[in-house]
Amino acid sequence: MRAAPAGAGASLADAAVTLGSIALVLTLLDESFWSRDYLVAGLVPVVFLLALAWLARRSPEGVWLYLLGAVVAYAPLGALAALRRPGPWIVPGLDTMNRVLGDTWAAPRLFVSTLPPVDASGSVMLLPYALGFLTALPAAWLALGTRRPLAPGVAVLAGLAATIPLAVLVPDHYVLRGVVLTVVLVVWAAVRSRRNESLQSLGGATRSGIVATLVAAVLVAGVSGLVGLLASDDDQTDRIRLEPAGAAVASDALDSLVTPSAGRAELLKVIGVPDGERIRFGALDTYDGQAWVPADQSPGAGPAGSFRRLSEQVAPLHPGREVGVRVQVRPAYVSDWLPTFGELTSLRLESTDGRTQLADVRYNQASSSALVQGGVNPRDDYTFTAVPPPGLREGDPTMEPTDDQRQPEGAFLDQFLEPFDRAELAPLRRVLLMARYLRLNGEVRLSGTSSQDPVDLGLRLMGARHIVATPFQYSAVTALAASRLGVPARVVVGAAPGRGGRVSQSDVLSWVELQFADGTWRTLEPSRYTGVHPYTEDESDDVVSAGAWVTRELEIDEDEVKIPKGADIDLPADAVIEERRGPWETAGLGLAAAGGLVLLAWAAVPAAKAVRRRRRASAGSPALHVHAWQEVLDTARDLGSPVPEGWSRLAQARSLGVDPALARRADGVVFAPVPAPEEEARRYWADCAEARAILLDQAGPRRRLWSHLNPASLLAGRARRRAARASGSRGVGDEDRRARRQPSPQA
Repeated sequence: MRAAPAGAGASLADAAVTLGSIALVLTLLDESFWSRDYLVAGLVPVVFLLALAWLARRSPEGVWLYLLGAVVAYAPLGALAALRRPGPWIVPGLDTMNRVLGDTWAAPRLFVSTLPPVDASGSVMLLPYALGFLTALPAAWLALGTRRPLAPGVAVLAGLAATIPLAVLVPDHYVLRGVVLTVVLVVWAAVRSRRNESLQSLGGATRSGIVATLVAAVLVAGVSGLVGLLASDDDQTDRIRLEPAGAAVASDALDSLVTPSAGRAELLKVIGVPDGERIRFGALDTYDGQAWVPADQSPGAGPAGSFRRLSEQVAPLHPGREVGVRVQVRPAYVSDWLPTFGELTSLRLESTDGRTQLADVRYNQASSSALVQGGVNPRDDYTFTAVPPPGLREGDPTMEPTDDQRQPEGAFLDQFLEPFDRAELAPLRRVLLMARYLRLNGEVRLSGTSSQDPVDLGLRLMGARHIVATPFQYSAVTALAASRLGVPARVVVGAAPGRGGRVSQSDVLSWVELQFADGTWRTLEPSRYTGVHPYTEDESDDVVSAGAWVTRELEIDEDEVKIPKGADIDLPADAVIEERRGPWETAGLGLAAAGGLVLLAWAAVPAAKAVRRRRRASAGSPALHVHAWQEVLDTARDLGSPVPEGWSRLAQARSLGVDPALARRADGVVFAPVPAPEEEARRYWADCAEARAILLDQAGPRRRLWSHLNPASLLAGRARRRAARASGSRGVGDEDRRARRQPSPQA
């Protein structure tokens, strides 16, 4: 006989715990969806099944009624909660319910084959709906229709086990969610067990159940908290989801990849790409023994290296500053590869008339390559935002390559790389040394085939005394050699936008990207490994073997100026070769020169004042009186005292604390009808010199020293002369145009 269900209060608590624990399980999908609308789709069936279990729990045939109602409600409830497509009178149509039943099986595959975050709309919403429904189907009945303590928690844990492989495995607060869910389930089981014991025993057993509940809660919380402390959950570098079994989309699109050519037809118009950057068509990240090809699963990248569907918004692997780019496709661009730049963060196709749709786009986050199933429409326009790739810095550590990233099919190149594979050099240093060897000793031909067979990249290129190759062959052999020397590398095909953002066939080129320890791929410029010499059929007599070249290169001082062997450089006989200064060095020298001139001018201030004083002392009366008083004012100004230019001499004297008699004597001479005797002028100069000395003595030592270096009086005199020239006045009156209004003290 089935035990009677718990009372209303206990059942409400069980329903709340069931709803909350399933909601906590569904939040594992939080990083996978762009918005939290998925929670609505996942929790609506939970609420429905809890209500259904509540109604059926007291019926003798309640479990069968519950299961029958749940099965019948699955399709119409899914149409409303997940697809959001109500039919006439709210009841969904048969087509919509058939879609719910059919797409439920495809939803997990669609979800894991789409780059997170996924748009919370369409058939993919059937995934959280199904997870919530299938988790709540047993959990709701076991919580409300039975008294089994552990059974509801087991059902919730089963839902958790089904959600984890589909969700991101290291989301934010993953450990915290596990701690909370564990504590809730253990305490819930203990409370349900104590509730059963209270119906069968007396208070002692009840007290025992309470103690067991508290002990279980404290134990689980303590252990989980210790785990959370030891295993931090804020590391986002290992985000992994269930890997989908993707189709061979990249290998099928290889033949459509646009390659370098001499044509002039316009392929694209690109707006927004930063200066000096290139737009990419596709990355060739696997050497298959015959050529570099795009891999359907990028080596060493895990699930992030597969081509997946994408929503309008994409979470980049390496967040950073974003740039917006707009691309207009021209009829001459015939390819399955969608031109992009950097790491995509959003993509919006501007056409809605049956041309390329977002559902047709597949994107590989590891290789930053996108392609369109069915081909790019020549009339497509689209915009996207992306995180630009960082620049290559020689001091940064590189990624340790996996076995696949070492390109096993390129082992034939090892015998030619022995001179560069030196244990005392860092992997990146080996690669750059090898690239320099190719650049300084190689010749470039712009016609003929670009075969990547082992014999062409090995004996006829790296192992040849006369190195001749196309630019694409230089990229191919550099990437393969870098992979064998310990730095993950790949070949990228793209283009450098020309004037006005136009990309023609002649702008298409290839380059090499290297992977660094932070996971980013950075460009090794073609100018660092492509031969600098034009193609000649004659073999040079100055050929140096790779081993001898490396030995000599490592012994040469890095600061020594080096000219490539055989370079066609015509210098005059008296030419001097010097190292070119960098922009920062030039700017530093300019600032140093400017600072030197300022210091020199400052040091000349005392001399300029001495010359000015001698010139003033040589004047006769009444100019000598004016100059003597001006010396007093200049001394006060150099000491930092404010000098009122528009006041009379008497007012100036009182303001500066100078004997007013000096001011009256100067006014009397200036406004006298006849000049004062020469002896009076010299005596007045000496008296003003005494006043200047008093002002200096009253100032502190620092102000006194500063007065000799302060150019304030020189600048004020320059301003007075400029004002005098502007007003057209001349002579002694320039110094005294306001004082002329004052009556003479002797009048």
